[in-house]
Amino acid sequence: MTVTLIGSPRKTSEEARLDKNRRIRESIKATKARRKNQTCSTFDLKIVGNKLSRTQRETLVRVFLEAKWLWNECIASGDPFSYKPRKNVLVKTKDGTMDEREYRVLGSQMKQSLVKTIRSNIKTLATLKKQGRKVGEVGFTSEVKSLGLPQPETTYRIRGQKARIQNIPGWVRVRGVRQLEGWEQAKAVLTREADGWHLHVTCYMDKEEYRKRREAKRLAPMKNTVIGLDMGVKTAITCSDGTEYDAMVGETDRLKREQRKLSRKKKGSNNRQRNRMRIRRAYTKQRNRLDDAANKIAAELLRNEVVFMQDEQVKSWHRRYGRKIQHSVLGRVKNRLIRHTGQVVVLSKWEPTTQLCPICGVKTRIPLKQRIYKCANCGYTAPRDIKAAQTMVWMGQSKYAEKIPLERGEYKPVENASESYADNLRMFSMRSAKQETVTA
Repeated sequence: MTVTLIGSPRKTSEEARLDKNRRIRESIKATKARRKNQTCSTFDLKIVGNKLSRTQRETLVRVFLEAKWLWNECIASGDPFSYKPRKNVLVKTKDGTMDEREYRVLGSQMKQSLVKTIRSNIKTLATLKKQGRKVGEVGFTSEVKSLGLPQPETTYRIRGQKARIQNIPGWVRVRGVRQLEGWEQAKAVLTREADGWHLHVTCYMDKEEYRKRREAKRLAPMKNTVIGLDMGVKTAITCSDGTEYDAMVGETDRLKREQRKLSRKKKGSNNRQRNRMRIRRAYTKQRNRLDDAANKIAAELLRNEVVFMQDEQVKSWHRRYGRKIQHSVLGRVKNRLIRHTGQVVVLSKWEPTTQLCPICGVKTRIPLKQRIYKCANCGYTAPRDIKAAQTMVWMGQSKYAEKIPLERGEYKPVENASESYADNLRMFSMRSAKQETVTA
């Protein structure tokens, strides 16, 4: 039996087709087994806009335009799960008529990735709806900001300081390629942002090799160092050793000025669109500054071997404190720390770390404006935030001992809080990695 491929003069036998499918399944299985012993990370490569030719720039604009056409046609079909992309697409013009246009840049794998994204979004919304949450629906869009490039060396390729993207003519210069040294490249995502085009590459590295590289860069955790973190509004992060971290990046005067101008622009005009892009660039700069501060704080905290923190509901604090939380690094630092399950132990949000007295065990409620904790029963006093962080260290060693990684089992839980609290603080609340480095 022979199978004729439509649109191609080639012929293949049924046995060859089955053998090819078998090799693909084996390759996928081997890749999944290899990924279990690897560390995943995503790197951002910036496409240098002033080095693009006119043809490359027009093609990059065109590919996202065609992606918008495909997205809207898939939604208009009524059944995205049975939709199959065609060579041509029907586009609704400004005067309300339908015009048939041809895909010139959007590749087949980009189309498949976009349709797969739509289906995944629909499944996610259905799952949330079953959980009782109020959800919307996946509808039409005026702009597509990301395109998947699933296969390295096929949909994209990186050589030196340049990259080649499917159906984009020539090579484009990118920044940040040095980050990929020693990493195994996997899928990538081409995004269109306010400051230009970016290529986000997902990479993998063996866990042991990754650990050695961190030790060589002096980023690996120091042995026998334990710390507790208390998050708050007045001071973003307070450590059990007294170290404080507070970083805020507010809106600039230029951003406020551009937002006032936007209200005077006519809707649908080119000036309004250019003003919106300037606002997006300003917000991008603000986000980059916050990310940079959060990365530095998280890297310094992870120099400790074990980190205890409470599952604070930072998002709900926006209702009361607004911009003071929005412009801080609280949420970013928390998300970066939670990813490191081998080092970070997260306590329940219901643990009374601030109210509990370490001497008599009685809970004492104190208002937020009172920065010194004083027990109503025994009169014990201590700085509010430092005492809460130190309580997390003791409570994590006693109540959450099973969450501490096995290789750090030399820390024994506390038997009695009131009798051995001070001894355990001296044992577990050591100096931070920064102070250790300065002392050395």
